[in-house]
Amino acid sequence: MKSSTWLPVLEQLAKGELISGSHLGANLSVSRAAVWQRVEYLKSIGVDIQASDLGYRLSHAVYLPDPATIQDHVGIEVDLSPEVCSTNTLVLESRAERCLMTLYQNQGRGRRGRRWIAAPGDALMFSVGAWLDCGIQDLAGLSIEVGVAICQVLNGLGVNACLKWPNDLWVDERKLAGLLMELQGDQDRTFVVIGLGLNLWPTSGVNASTTSMVEASNHVWTDQDTGSLINALCSAINNYPRRTPQDRIERYNAVSLLNGREINVIAGSTQISGIAHGIDEFGRLCVLTHAGAEYVSAGDVSVRPR
Repeated sequence: MKSSTWLPVLEQLAKGELISGSHLGANLSVSRAAVWQRVEYLKSIGVDIQASDLGYRLSHAVYLPDPATIQDHVGIEVDLSPEVCSTNTLVLESRAERCLMTLYQNQGRGRRGRRWIAAPGDALMFSVGAWLDCGIQDLAGLSIEVGVAICQVLNGLGVNACLKWPNDLWVDERKLAGLLMELQGDQDRTFVVIGLGLNLWPTSGVNASTTSMVEASNHVWTDQDTGSLINALCSAINNYPRRTPQDRIERYNAVSLLNGREINVIAGSTQISGIAHGIDEFGRLCVLTHAGAEYVSAGDVSVRPR
């Protein structure tokens, strides 16, 4: 079903108020049968709609971003496509400096090829694309720098978010958000795409114990908050080449979830056990083992606190 068909129904229900089928039909100029079809589709993609003889209502209000309002708060072009395959894929293909937002990704991707899917209105999902005048080899720690910047914004909203190396944000041992960075370029110029998925309401679709903004804080999400995250992400990308390694290390240490904890690192068929001891100038995780310090690069790596 096209988003132009289901989105108006979600917009009518977004505040979480009870609306009768006849009122929905009248507001949208469609039959009650058409309303039912749209509601059933929304339910099939995870939207928690409660139906009764009195009408329809969401189990909770949802956040529907307004790109025009967000555009007033940011310095990059902002677009919203209600349903896409993957925002990262589309921005990467466009090679354009912009922010693409969506309400639903039917082929959403996380790290290591995992699927990442959330119901429309339950998560904030967007990808930012930017060009940098440096090679891919110079951007090894960029995703960590972005994660630090996002943590700082959320901390400012009263959420005790920490960075679980390399690019997951956790609160109280549960995953709140994830980042996915993809790069295309050569030794002189690189197109950077970073996607963010932030749980606003309890959701499913990721292989981890999760939390959400509504569980971590009483803060009601707004378009201004979305703009703050976009600006923080863009600043982290653009300022990365100018930051010193020591500055990056100190910023990471301030929000690290793992420092000083026993961890297992699994990379392919290799497993490393030890104590997390920060990162080096390349963004590699330092693990203190019985045999000495070992350094693990980001990529196909899973880190699990013990």
